[in-house]
Amino acid sequence: MKKNRVITMILSLSLLASFSPVAANANSSLQGTNDDYGVFSTVPDKEELERQQQYKLDPPTAWEVDLNGNKRIVPYTVLNKKGGIGTNSWSDSNYTYVFNGWTLNSTKVDKKRFFVSRVTVENNSTGLLPLKYVQQESVTTKWEVGANIEAEAQFKVAFLASLKTKLGGSYNYSKTTMSSTTVEAGPKDIPAGYKASYTKYRAGGYGAGQAEWKKYPKGSSSWVGMHYTGESGWAVNENDVTIEYTESKI
Repeated sequence: MKKNRVITMILSLSLLASFSPVAANANSSLQGTNDDYGVFSTVPDKEELERQQQYKLDPPTAWEVDLNGNKRIVPYTVLNKKGGIGTNSWSDSNYTYVFNGWTLNSTKVDKKRFFVSRVTVENNSTGLLPLKYVQQESVTTKWEVGANIEAEAQFKVAFLASLKTKLGGSYNYSKTTMSSTTVEAGPKDIPAGYKASYTKYRAGGYGAGQAEWKKYPKGSSSWVGMHYTGESGWAVNENDVTIEYTESKI
């Protein structure tokens, strides 16, 4: 009798083992379905690219004022750090220009300035499909500024500091949104026949104004006037993000 009981137990364990892979696969498939809450993308679509056109910067300008107060319009030039009068200087064929300051004249804030990423579900089934926002990849957002702001180290600092003073908050030339497993929005059930998305944006701060450089003849330490440039740019807010939900009928 004891022998029969042992055989019965072995058979029971064998049957359980034979069924367990099927159960595991079913659970795995269910888990995969639960984890598939939409298509994640860090590339803006055509509609988003069109929306971004509103942030296009105005063309930069340049002018000079001599020591007698006479003003003239000159071509806009991107600085070249080979001036020789200081670390914040640049030269053309006859003059050297040394950065002398930045004046901020106008500002604005847009909470949807920088596209970060999007999760989308297109429900072509007859039931509900879930959608949630999880930052599945790290994304680095970079500022968009005039060429001289980009190139001049001291100008960068002055531009960012002026935005912080005027707008508050923390602004920088770039910010990385790190990948995460945290659910930041949703889950939301998307009905049949609908397309829905969660889109994450990072806020931006805009500044426009004028920069100035002292103008020196080559080989001289006596300045002969001021060189000005009209500059603008969008800096990245390090802490302000928005996740927007949209849906439309397919």
